[in-house]
Amino acid sequence: MKTITIGDITIDRVLEQEGPIFGLDFLLPDLTPDLLADNADWLMPRYIVPESGEVILSFHGLLVRTPKHTILVDACVGNDKERPLRPPWHHAKFPFLDNLAALGVEPEAVDIVLCTHLHADHVGWNTKLLDGRWVPTFPNAKYLFARTEYEHWEEANRTHEGEEPLNHDSFHDSVLPIVEAGRAVLVESDHMIEDGLWLEPAPGHTPGNIVLHVERAGAKALLVGDSLHTPAQLARPSLSTLFCTDPAQSAETRARIVDSVAETDTVFLTAHFPTPTAGRVIRAGEAFKFKDV
Repeated sequence: MKTITIGDITIDRVLEQEGPIFGLDFLLPDLTPDLLADNADWLMPRYIVPESGEVILSFHGLLVRTPKHTILVDACVGNDKERPLRPPWHHAKFPFLDNLAALGVEPEAVDIVLCTHLHADHVGWNTKLLDGRWVPTFPNAKYLFARTEYEHWEEANRTHEGEEPLNHDSFHDSVLPIVEAGRAVLVESDHMIEDGLWLEPAPGHTPGNIVLHVERAGAKALLVGDSLHTPAQLARPSLSTLFCTDPAQSAETRARIVDSVAETDTVFLTAHFPTPTAGRVIRAGEAFKFKDV
């Protein structure tokens, strides 16, 4: 992704991994063959592998730099995590910090880590393994968690009785160590980070899911995390993923977000759209498409 400039703010992608990850019928179980066929001309092979039906996804953080703050939005899967149910993530060795350094930023320079939600692939780099303990990867940063989101996962983990770990046990290795280190800050879902950077609640994918607005000098970007996983959801915004806590609410939120930015100059950034990642939403009859910037 090329650097996005919003006034005196820049946005860069910090890549962890990219490629075909999930089958489309697994990720979007309600997607019909007819809808896919009607949109194959722009979805394939750019976003979906025609032969296998696998969805091409990028796992990345977004580095937002303002004159006041260096902010990492979403922290991907992370290294050394116990993820036996997802083999590509299990004890992974991703070059995420090297890619961050290539943008001129060392972990000590990050002021804020913002997690749009607390799924395992958005909190992993919150912590690193040091002498057998999980410690904050970004030692000088405040970690912003939406209060609604944190309280949901805190209760869910406290009351969980299943044999398999909840959310890959990421709450225990990537969230609680931040709280115990005193680096976590629970914020409301409409929190303002600084002038021109504010959160908006976007529930459905998870109960406390949020998006980040970036606005400066008339230019705008919207960082929506997992409100959309793939551009295929633009063809029918009612399509929620298998991972959405409340599919109906997720669909309602997604439709509202997409409609609000369609045919505007707002740069649209998700947590998983593949290279070049950044784009604009355009209308296509009663649906939408994605156009690179």
